[in-house]
Amino acid sequence: MRNVRRKQVQANRKKKGIVYLTFGTMLFIYLTLNLIIGDNGLLKYMKLKSMQNRLLAETMTLEKQNNDARNHIEAIRKDPERVEELAREYGLTKEGELIFKFDGER
Repeated sequence: MRNVRRKQVQANRKKKGIVYLTFGTMLFIYLTLNLIIGDNGLLKYMKLKSMQNRLLAETMTLEKQNNDARNHIEAIRKDPERVEELAREYGLTKEGELIFKFDGER
């Protein structure tokens, strides 16, 4: 009777061990997959990091364009000849000036 009971206890221990091992393995797989492809996983992190780098580069480009525009505006404000040149490009004249237009075709 003792041997039968002992075999049952050992069988139950083996079953519990298998259940715990299976549960532990499944938990490990779930956590690993969640870490890699979950909502806050590695793939999402890499995608967001890439987007951050792209946006930083775009921001730097726009800041450079803004600085160039500010420098251009400041140069125009300080140089009256440049202002007159730009005004003439847009067809503006000084008071009292006459504009002569010629047909280029003959």
